[in-house]
Amino acid sequence: MLFQGSIELIFKKIMEQNTKQKVKLIMVEETPYVVSLQKPEVKDKVIVTVAGQHPSIVVLENETIFNLVIENKLSSNQAFKIFMEPSSLKFTSEQIEKILENDGIMDVEFDEGVYKYSI
Repeated sequence: MLFQGSIELIFKKIMEQNTKQKVKLIMVEETPYVVSLQKPEVKDKVIVTVAGQHPSIVVLENETIFNLVIENKLSSNQAFKIFMEPSSLKFTSEQIEKILENDGIMDVEFDEGVYKYSI
């Protein structure tokens, strides 16, 4: 199944033309976000979950916050770098439901100025 999302200039830095990457759809308060499965860095905006539940948005503003969220070995936190925000997504509710049936995991490819998603 193929979906298309609109592009934003900031995401051109993340993906080069015709490259594929695994991403995940996460719902935060019934709002869809697409997150990268790559390790976040300081200054990234991330979605943090506790044992896969209770997603919240956090900005990793500095090393201290980064270490508390990302490097804490005793925590069951997971952080996912936000790849696309809701304003950039053009998924229908049926498409979101289908993606979530696949644990939210998708492939994304940047092709001719458009992000193409497949599950």
